[in-house]
Amino acid sequence: MTQRTTRAAEGFPLLTDPVTGESVPLFVENLLRGAKPRAEWMCGAEFELFGYDRARGLARIDPAQVESVLAGFAPSSRDIVHEGGAIVEANDGQMNRLTVEPGGQVEFSGSPQRNLADVERELRRYLARLSEVAESNRLAFLAVGFDPLRTLEEQRWFPKPRYGVMRPYLASRGGRAWDMMSRTCSVQTNLDYGSREDLCKKFLVGNRLAPVVTAIFANSPFADGRPSGYKSTRAAAWLDTDPDRCGLAPPALDDDFAPADYVTYALRVPMVFAQRGGRYLGSVSGLRFEEFLAGGHDPASPLFGDWADHLTTIFTDARLKQHVELRSADAGGLEMAMALQALWKGLLYDGDVLDAALRIAPRHGDMGDALLLRESVARDGLAARHAGADVLGLARDVVGLAVEGLKRVAPGESGYLDVLVARVVGEGVCPADILLRNFEGSWHGSMERVFEHLRVA
Repeated sequence: MTQRTTRAAEGFPLLTDPVTGESVPLFVENLLRGAKPRAEWMCGAEFELFGYDRARGLARIDPAQVESVLAGFAPSSRDIVHEGGAIVEANDGQMNRLTVEPGGQVEFSGSPQRNLADVERELRRYLARLSEVAESNRLAFLAVGFDPLRTLEEQRWFPKPRYGVMRPYLASRGGRAWDMMSRTCSVQTNLDYGSREDLCKKFLVGNRLAPVVTAIFANSPFADGRPSGYKSTRAAAWLDTDPDRCGLAPPALDDDFAPADYVTYALRVPMVFAQRGGRYLGSVSGLRFEEFLAGGHDPASPLFGDWADHLTTIFTDARLKQHVELRSADAGGLEMAMALQALWKGLLYDGDVLDAALRIAPRHGDMGDALLLRESVARDGLAARHAGADVLGLARDVVGLAVEGLKRVAPGESGYLDVLVARVVGEGVCPADILLRNFEGSWHGSMERVFEHLRVA
């Protein structure tokens, strides 16, 4: 390592510190620095929504409207972040962040909380303020996994500089990459870990149970104003997006997974961009990060910040930063968003339940087998079956384990799982099943009724 990189290894590395191929142990060490005592474990929620303009026939909101929404949450101009002349982030004064996705989807990233009641409080506060902003600007916001109304050609791309590089690169890597970027929304959960072994188990469970969780929360059976043929159109779009960085994380196939395996995988994933001086450089697009580290790719000599950025462009079902990020659920309303936080907390924060979840999680011999299960789930939701995997049966077991775990680690929070006990265990249905049943029944094929059902602000 260079002298500067060695110095960085003694503390948290700076984003501007140079790195080389000899810095790889630092990348592993940096992941493991996220370890916390059990008493300090928290839960962080990320919540994406689609915005529509009620004054313009429910067109997706345009970039100026997105900026206005973000600015409406900032207590002062100091709480607003600009990039390329556009507002790309706002802090709400409560340690929560609002950011924007490529198609103008608005994402709320809540500060980590010890108790789910505090997660719910922040989400309710956010939705209440969003409703005020929406009403004053004649907007509406939907919690759904895939834009049910507007076609790909009708999307309003947000001019964030990184998206200008990501759009052409990802389009070359998957037929539905632009759908993924502009027409999908999710709810995500970020959880802590306590040791190397604990991290490994949580990573494996997060990836292997991802299709089951996708089925439980499938909430996107419409596209272009009609049924799409999928229970999770969002999941279907992700399946046709850059296989280098999406779906099951390849290291999760191995029962002997170690954090170094994740770093090795990430080193082999092609880069999308590097940023220098506020500019996003597409000259490195398609270059494996390990090749970038080898040097000779001026004007972008490798920095630790490039590695940090690179990890944000890996979109696997569960991914590692200094926590475990669980990414497999369609966006849904507050009740389902909280049920997702409770499900993962119950599964991953009790040691015995974590072990049990790892035992029942589907194991795949290869990536092809994993892909087939995910394709079945995208199409059929809880009714999916593949290679002996009964997804509904697994989902019922998963919910039962989560209830057991949550009752031990946070007894007062198990009520957040009541909706899953009723729907998944009791009725065997996901949100998409309910939407389609109503659409084909009492709603008489009305997309207006679908819109109002999904509306949260």
